[in-house]
This record gives sequence, C-alpha cells and structure tokens, in this order.
Amino acid sequence: MKFDEIRRHLDGVPYIPVEKARILYDFIIENEPAECLELGFAHGASSCYMAAALDEIGSGHITAVDLHNGKEWQVPSIEDLLEKTKLGKYVTVARENFSYTWFLKKKIEERTKDHKCDPCYDFCYIDGPKNWTVDGAAFFLVDKLLRDNGYVLFDDMTWTYANADAWSAQKLEESGILISQMGEDERLKPQVESIFRLLVMQHPNYSDFKIQNNDWGWAQKTRSAEGKLTITERIDIGAQIKRRLRRVMGRA
Repeated sequence: MKFDEIRRHLDGVPYIPVEKARILYDFIIENEPAECLELGFAHGASSCYMAAALDEIGSGHITAVDLHNGKEWQVPSIEDLLEKTKLGKYVTVARENFSYTWFLKKKIEERTKDHKCDPCYDFCYIDGPKNWTVDGAAFFLVDKLLRDNGYVLFDDMTWTYANADAWSAQKLEESGILISQMGEDERLKPQVESIFRLLVMQHPNYSDFKIQNNDWGWAQKTRSAEGKLTITERIDIGAQIKRRLRRVMGRA
C-alpha cells in the first residue's frame, strides 16, 4: 500500500507524526525485514504504516505487543485499524497483563534449544513506557532475539516523566510505572536516552548508531572494534533521493 493511501486511512489517529511515519515506512521498504517486533503500539498507527510498507514489498510480518488494559483507551484500537486498512495478514497482535518483557521471556523460551536462543527478528521498534527498568531489560531480551545485522529503534529519546500530562501519568500508574514514587532525578532524566547511551551504545554486539531528530535512537547489530554514531536533524538526503527515484521509476 502506498504511503499516501495509508496516511489517508490513519488521518487523525495518534501518536506517530507523519514525518516519522514516512521514515519508518521507507526503512521497511529499503531494508525488507522478514520479521519485525513492535513493543508498545498504542492505537496501532505505526504498526499500520509498517504493515503498509510490507504490503508494498509483498512480504514480511510484524508482531505487535502491548497491554490488555490498553484496550480501554485505545479507540480506535489496532484491531480496528487493521480491519479498516485490510492489513491484518501482516500483523499478529499480542497483549500482556503487565509488561512486554514477559512476552519476550516467553519468546526466548520458545526459541531456546540446548541452552541457546535462536534469533528470529530483523527489526525491533521499542515505544512503550520509556522506562529505565522496563525498556532497559527489554533491550537485553530483544538482543537475544535479534538476528545479526538487525536493527533496534527507540522512540522518545528526550521525553521525561516530568513532561507527562495528567492523563498519561494516570495510565502509566495503572500499568505499574509509579511516577508518584519516583525521585526528582528519575522524573527529570530522559530515561530512553540513558538506555541508548549507557546500555545500547556500550553493548559489544552493536557498533552502528544513529540519533535522528534528537528523538529516535537507531542501532544495528554489527560487531566492530569501534562504534560509529551519526546525528541527523532531518530525513537523510540519501533517503529522499531514493524515494524520488522510486517515484520516477514508478511513473516510467
């Protein structure tokens, strides 16, 4: 499904901005991951953008994980959007009671034979509670499930719990993230950024890093003696050129 078409389907659905949706869509088109994992999908807009890209290339699958109680406020829900867009065949929705780390535990268990976990994902998008404990643990669990040369993407690098509005704070408390019990440093510190810089960038399995628009943190599972960090403010010029070429070729 073309980007403009899925964009029309998702008009007005939070939370992913169109510019970021375009980056995510193009990433899927250009890298063609066979198995994607999304941890934290909210209404499922990002899931649908990725599914539309998979539909465009004609293959691939997404496992999207969130909480059962999210259905109370996720209107429209991911299930509604997948039915509306007819993209359900590309997405398996999984819901857990407390945390997607339990889903990851079960997946590692499923993939383990003779005390070794067989990786199964090519791309993981982490966009959940933005919490050092939950998402820090999730990164190490995802690493066991991520194939070599696969990518992990963290959203909301600079978000802090001090910035949470009353509704978001209430929902986080209901899911076990107790902002009211955090110290001031925990509330003021961007916890995803700490995960990215202190855990991901120091992990020996990763060496290719990109911080995009001061909001997204990308890491590729490639081993190298020296890590490489790229900081970009906008969509890469190379990606823009590739997209324009595809449009020209499509009209030819």
